Amino acid sequence: MKFASQLICCFAVHSFVVGQCNNTSLADQNNDAILDILDVVSMVDLIMENDSFTDDELESTDINQDGIIDILDIIKLVNKILWSQPNSVSIINIESTLVNVNIEWEVSNSPNYYMYRLYHSSQDSLENRELLHELWDKNITQIEISGLSLYNDKWFWVDVVDYWGCSSESPSYKIENIEKTYELDETGNIVHSEMIIEDFAPSTTCIQCHEDYVQEWSLSRHGHAMKDPLFFSLWNSEQQNHPETGERFCIQCHSPTAFVTGEDLSGFETPQDLLLSPLPSQIKEGVTCTVCHSSTGLSSTYFASDDLAPNAEYHLYPGEGVFFGSIQNPEPTMYHNSEYSPMFARSEMCLPCHDLVIRDVEAEITFTEWNRIPGFAMSGGATCQNCHMPEKEDGTHDHSFIGVDLDLSYPMGEAPQHDAVQSMLEMAVELEFGAPGYELATSIETGQLLVVPITVTSLTAHNLPSGTSFSREAWVESVIKHNGEIIYSSGKIETNSSLLNREEESLLLFTSFFLNQFADTTMSIMDTYDIINETLPALGTRYHLYEVELPAGITGEIEIEIRMRFRALTPLLLAGPHDDLLENQPIFDMATINAQLQIIGD
Repeated sequence: MKFASQLICCFAVHSFVVGQCNNTSLADQNNDAILDILDVVSMVDLIMENDSFTDDELESTDINQDGIIDILDIIKLVNKILWSQPNSVSIINIESTLVNVNIEWEVSNSPNYYMYRLYHSSQDSLENRELLHELWDKNITQIEISGLSLYNDKWFWVDVVDYWGCSSESPSYKIENIEKTYELDETGNIVHSEMIIEDFAPSTTCIQCHEDYVQEWSLSRHGHAMKDPLFFSLWNSEQQNHPETGERFCIQCHSPTAFVTGEDLSGFETPQDLLLSPLPSQIKEGVTCTVCHSSTGLSSTYFASDDLAPNAEYHLYPGEGVFFGSIQNPEPTMYHNSEYSPMFARSEMCLPCHDLVIRDVEAEITFTEWNRIPGFAMSGGATCQNCHMPEKEDGTHDHSFIGVDLDLSYPMGEAPQHDAVQSMLEMAVELEFGAPGYELATSIETGQLLVVPITVTSLTAHNLPSGTSFSREAWVESVIKHNGEIIYSSGKIETNSSLLNREEESLLLFTSFFLNQFADTTMSIMDTYDIINETLPALGTRYHLYEVELPAGITGEIEIEIRMRFRALTPLLLAGPHDDLLENQPIFDMATINAQLQIIGD
């Protein structure tokens, strides 16, 4: 008891209440939620009076977890009383690539050291940290961790944890994203940029090694972003109506190279004007190879305020001889360094250009539509790349970026991507006869009201139509024939360039309508103040009934033909200035169902 009395004299002033730790009962011999000299005395007595220990005693008193209760456990308890929390350490240095990180930190001098815990987060916040690794050897103060996704800024911490689960956090250590920055003024013009036009390579420099990719890209809408006559018409209109911001507003996505380098493209009224100009081809090529493959960080949705100042967010590192992509172990090349980046498999790669909110109106929100599907964003399932950059037989990805728009300079049906668009649209929707509480009859009596129920089911991971949904039309055409003659129709048009009768009561049309500040419909994205969204939600279902009064006196059979049809651009947008493009625009049939009904006479 002499030893116990000495301990009481030395440590009576150091008793404390156990704080926020995972194991508050460890070594609390008298169960009073306080670790103090009384617990030390009890441990001494336990050791003095026993040659062996029960499992319960070991669990509650074997502090260092070595299978025995001895003086080493008493020392740790005394240290705990003297130092209730472990001492923190600081991170000395972090070296990283986009997927690997090497972290070095100070060695802990905490007397009750138990482990290091390494954390990281995309925010400088303890609440949002994710656990990376745990280390029990105090003297290992450096580790390399692979397989991380380090695009965009990241913060790291090393916590020191004691045997009671109490921890002390290191100061956060920030890794800034590898990128060149740019600064915009209040109208969206470049004030300062670390990027110059020469940082962005023209596609001709890529052909020698990547001929297939360049060929696919050149036929894509990315490759035609600055070659489309309709775009130039709309762009010039926006510049006239919004002279301060109209040029930059559209260019921020149609020619990102011009946007981030500050190249002014006003004054070009047609694609030919631009293509014949002395400007570098990097500017004329629209969304180029370098724009995507110099990306080192994910961008966010583009939010346009009422002043319409462009503020698209790009994280690029061009002109440094390194290109990033989805191949995990790229083959070395003498032309440039190649680095794997896991973000190329994420749908966010399509931001900021495929998610636009203007004046709080969700105008063009393809990414958001996908992101709202439960589980998609978390699991990464059915990403944009899965459908629009499918994997080819050789394991590489198609760079055609198949969507729904075509090069309308070709005669109808002859555009390079026509068949691919047809195939994609045929997989996008399903038509069925029937609806909840309704089935299509197999026969009908003369004079009865014919009810044709249908179900339209989207198989698409974003709304239908999406993107510039205000310019697109997806609709159901319903035709009923008797002896080859049409006795009823809905959604039927005479030619591919004919207008739909949107006043038709039974028309099932999927589209959207932009409204300006006077609540009138508009085709100007910059004049949008509201939207009427009548698109089919991602993976959604729509039920519809056609109620048809059959002509009196008909007998025999009637034939029902239902088609889901689609055109990328309404004739309202093309007619007049672009009649030549309108003439070449196809209408695609996405799905077709047929049925025959017997008419039962009197």
